[in-house]
Amino acid sequence: MRPPIQQFPSPNYRKSTNKRKVTCVVIHSTATAKLASPLEWLTIPESKVSAHYLIDLDGTILQLVDENNIAWACGESEWRGQKGVNAFSISIELVNANDGIMPYPEEQIEACRHLVTAICKERNIKSENVVGHADIAPGRKSDPLGWPWDDFRGRLYLDGVS
Repeated sequence: MRPPIQQFPSPNYRKSTNKRKVTCVVIHSTATAKLASPLEWLTIPESKVSAHYLIDLDGTILQLVDENNIAWACGESEWRGQKGVNAFSISIELVNANDGIMPYPEEQIEACRHLVTAICKERNIKSENVVGHADIAPGRKSDPLGWPWDDFRGRLYLDGVS
């Protein structure tokens, strides 16, 4: 079951002409400590960037791009030999300074866990395909620095996902 999600549409995406096959979830951090700036940046046409979801420090989830469309979040990227990760991923931005010092509040982690669990169950995505921006763009991106990967993956409820 999905957690509560507020709609806040971004114009920055590519419409998918057919039901796309999503095989991974990419977690990013905004590199800012407040919601207002990244929300504005992800929803103005001039930025040409977006994500499917943005999760605030208090756990509020905003959906910016419909999951059936392609968000512009990953840039030049590759995962498991496939280039252009935007085309086969769902991107989640977390409000965080991405300095490795600012903690991720439990409310934000839990909201992300519930959302990722639902996405993975609905789309049959294994936990090893829940990755960070740094994993798909090594050397170019570092986010999400300080994200508690082992604990997070251990708390995903993916029984039955093959």
